[in-house]
Amino acid sequence: MAPADGHDDAVTDIVIRQLERNDHQAAAAVAARALIDAPTTVASYGDDLFDRLALPYADFGMLFQALSVPQIGAFCGGCLVGVAAVTPPGGCVGSFFGTAAAEILEKPTPGLGDPSRVRVFWAHFATHDCTDEHWHVGPVGVEPGFQGRGIGAALVRELCATFDGQERVGWLETDKERNVRFYRALGFEVVETTTIVGVPTWFMRRDPVGSGRGSA
Repeated sequence: MAPADGHDDAVTDIVIRQLERNDHQAAAAVAARALIDAPTTVASYGDDLFDRLALPYADFGMLFQALSVPQIGAFCGGCLVGVAAVTPPGGCVGSFFGTAAAEILEKPTPGLGDPSRVRVFWAHFATHDCTDEHWHVGPVGVEPGFQGRGIGAALVRELCATFDGQERVGWLETDKERNVRFYRALGFEVVETTTIVGVPTWFMRRDPVGSGRGSA
């Protein structure tokens, strides 16, 4: 999932660069804190703040360590304050879930507090995944105290420049309507909507600039 921060103020004193391997655990922590109140996180892990922080942190830690393509970070005074990850073609949830998605969705949804509940969201993401070769964006997150300064937009623009340079499709899902507006401003368009365990979810696609398919 790709959340977003506000983007009203200009980015100042922020350095945007690719994450290095020794940044990965800090990146997982930033993403987990940024997502702690996201609708999907709450619906997956419930009201316990520890679960909503610790369980996504563990998943994001494994994700950042596994990804080999450039991951982007925003640094303030040497401290990581924002991240934007992307999974390369063939490596995202639609690929690694395979037939398991259908099997998961055939079963009753686990209750809150069940660690397997989040897999229902992953299964839905997999079944709605873009069928074209694409780069799957997320997580995107900015430390709560640094949101509203344009950091999230700067991070995603950096990813989009890579997509354009390599003529790649970008794809993401988000669970907030304000994020839809945020990503539209960066060239993504809604291609499908659904509700997952009570959470409205938008699936968005961005074609590379110059592809002739109408991306901004």
